[in-house]
Amino acid sequence: RPPPTCTRIHTPTRDARARRTVELENLAEAKQLVVPKLLVGTLDSLMSLSDELGKYDSAIEVVVRKIERQYSDVVGGKEALADPLKVGPVPPKRFLEEFQWDIAKYPNRRPLPELVQLILGGVGSVEEDLKNLSINLSEKTQQLSALNRKKGGNLAMAPLEEVLTPDVIQGSGVQFLDTDYLRTVVVVINKAAEPEWLNVYQGIGTDIAGYGGPDWASGGGCGQNDGNFGAEIDRQRETGSPVVPGSATRVVAEGEHVLYTVVILKGQYEAGHIEGDEFKQGNFVDFFDNFKASAREKRFIVREFEYDPSAKTVSTQEQADDLDAQVQQQKGSMVRWCKTHFGEAFSAWVHVKVIRAFVESVLRYGLPPNFVLAVLKLTPNKEKQVMQALDR
Repeated sequence: RPPPTCTRIHTPTRDARARRTVELENLAEAKQLVVPKLLVGTLDSLMSLSDELGKYDSAIEVVVRKIERQYSDVVGGKEALADPLKVGPVPPKRFLEEFQWDIAKYPNRRPLPELVQLILGGVGSVEEDLKNLSINLSEKTQQLSALNRKKGGNLAMAPLEEVLTPDVIQGSGVQFLDTDYLRTVVVVINKAAEPEWLNVYQGIGTDIAGYGGPDWASGGGCGQNDGNFGAEIDRQRETGSPVVPGSATRVVAEGEHVLYTVVILKGQYEAGHIEGDEFKQGNFVDFFDNFKASAREKRFIVREFEYDPSAKTVSTQEQADDLDAQVQQQKGSMVRWCKTHFGEAFSAWVHVKVIRAFVESVLRYGLPPNFVLAVLKLTPNKEKQVMQALDR
């Protein structure tokens, strides 16, 4: 990575260069950049390109810094310092000092705007690859973190497949029902709230299940057309809890939580009706979500769980180990990618800087091109004096 005070100078004549060399002797170390002849083009094209090169320079620097940051994040700061990224076989500093224009990759006889777009196209591909790799690595890392949180969580978070094993279920005597009318649900309760749970669970969600039917008592009797039948029946005229009384079963206790099961009504059908000559099927109203919400209001946690004794359960630890192996594999791929493509992005950045210096020099000093490009390594705290010397 080049020093932050690194810059480039361009001097129009040998005499001027000699004077500035004397002034800069104690302020900076200069290395001349060898640049092939570039196509100048028209003055208008140079002025237009000059306006854009500053933005291109900054955009490519962003990509270079992203690669550096991603590499450091993956391998760690100390490892990144011990094994820094290189441009090919050499460090960035040496690449700058020994810079050679890559004629094979960036033909110097192509028009400058076309040459710049060629460089930007390559950097754009590098940035897109980095984005995709970073997203994939981030997703796997987040999945691993979430799995580790579950692994170390309490009954409110732990995977129920590992808690409610066949041995635990058999030992507690609980039966998991899943019929047309009934289902068994799992509820996690704080130990301190267990007495309250036993007192109130049969009344959770008293507005959920509709028990209203035809009013035969005050009407004309069974079978009489009183307008209160089919879709006209108000099922919610009388409501109650969907919980089956006496169905709560204590299954397991762990830490500060207790796990219970309770049986609830699965749901109810709304009556169908006839529209014209067509019968419209009634809708089925599932009670689970409403029961879950009502239980949450009382600080009881209803967890979704479907018991399948024949299912083979993969433990959270096994899942975490498998995911960790995937993360490590992707980290290795990311490190190799950064080492391979950092040099490409850094080289493109330096080539754009050289083009920028060339264009600004032609615009300042005119044609034919007669100047020297150099890179400066500034003495610490001497930037202001260097800039003053260059401006004279």
